[in-house]
Amino acid sequence: MGHVNIALIGKTGVGKSTLLNAVFKEDFAETGVGRPVTQHSKEYTKEGSLVSILDTKGFELENYQTILQELKTTINDRKTGDPKTHIHVVWFCVRSYDKRFEDAEMHFVEELSKEVPIIIVMTQCERKNQEFYEKIKEAAPSARNVVRVLAQDIVEDGEIEKKAYGLNDLTEATYKLIPEALQSAFASAQRINLELKKKDAKKAIAASATAAAAACVVPLPFADSVALAPIQIGMLASITHIMGLELSKGFISTLVTSAAGVTGATYVGRGIVTGILKLIPGAGTILGTAIGAATATMLTTVMGEAYLNALLVVLSVSDSPSPESIAKAFKEALKNEQVEA
Repeated sequence: MGHVNIALIGKTGVGKSTLLNAVFKEDFAETGVGRPVTQHSKEYTKEGSLVSILDTKGFELENYQTILQELKTTINDRKTGDPKTHIHVVWFCVRSYDKRFEDAEMHFVEELSKEVPIIIVMTQCERKNQEFYEKIKEAAPSARNVVRVLAQDIVEDGEIEKKAYGLNDLTEATYKLIPEALQSAFASAQRINLELKKKDAKKAIAASATAAAAACVVPLPFADSVALAPIQIGMLASITHIMGLELSKGFISTLVTSAAGVTGATYVGRGIVTGILKLIPGAGTILGTAIGAATATMLTTVMGEAYLNALLVVLSVSDSPSPESIAKAFKEALKNEQVEA
């Protein structure tokens, strides 16, 4: 699925750690492994994560030129043939209630945007601050987006005074700026935007359905039944990863076993009819192939949609559902979606 690298920039106290914890459900500086990249920055990553964070420490107005040159050098050095090494997007954080966007910050964004897409994040944004928002947009036209964010609820005397907002907007804007081949990595790593995960999972389902149809354009009896299995199992694995769940052979085996009892008759019935038609030369072979491709597309789509719906149900209850609860929900979803043979 690739690997995404985000550069995080902002003055001390701007709320970078809070932002990371809200989007990824962890502070990379505390939970990950950091390695020095420049005098003023460290790259944090965590085993198994599909995202790394290049965190610029000590960004202040008096040293911004030094940090700017260091970052530009780092970004260009990492523009290798492997897209997983690139810096893909910058989150430039500005504390909202300061209501100040300095000339130095404008220059920094203007210069760095020549190397990499930048999103300006207005952090700790308790109010919409429309005037300040418009000021930043006008002052930094090279920024690809300006997003207002309140990363965590404001609680007073045990009551929520202001609910967090803007994180979905930030993840959507980031997703659009990341190269398409790496978008699934970001969708998987972020933990706040289920709709983004859903959108990416549907892309995986569509790609698998197309591959299933292509696998059935084989003028050999029953060849498509063998070809479909790895495509559909791969689809289940992709959806699992995109939704941010732990993936293992045992987990996938549990899913397949759960699905077998529900879909078995459908697969066998259609597989036999299609296989027999392919035994007939000429028109029969063409007809058999056409039915096989259409059926494969339909069954793969149904399986993928049922699994995605099952995951959305269990994830609405728990961030860490058990394999058994997922398998049970998948089986029920397949029963609801079952296509008759």
